Amino acid sequence: MTTNQFGKNGWTPDRIENLNGKTFVITGTTSGTGFEAAKILLSKGAKLVMLNRNPQKSADTIATLKQELGNAIEVTAIKWIYQNKLQ
Repeated sequence: MTTNQFGKNGWTPDRIENLNGKTFVITGTTSGTGFEAAKILLSKGAKLVMLNRNPQKSADTIATLKQELGNAIEVTAIKWIYQNKLQ
């Protein structure tokens, strides 16, 4: 018999409780799952630090999130630079 560790209804974002006072760092928040995770966490009251390579896309994403969730959300962006040191 298989047991679902997340309960009868599985896991959904609705099961996340209030995240006030918690800060999350997410890479790749300008699209896809990173964007969706950012939106969910911010909607639950979390503070968010976005790590993205493209500053313009970060600014556009912040504008979109504020439009969807309100200007009171706490979200900042840091330009992430990946440097492969292996040769």
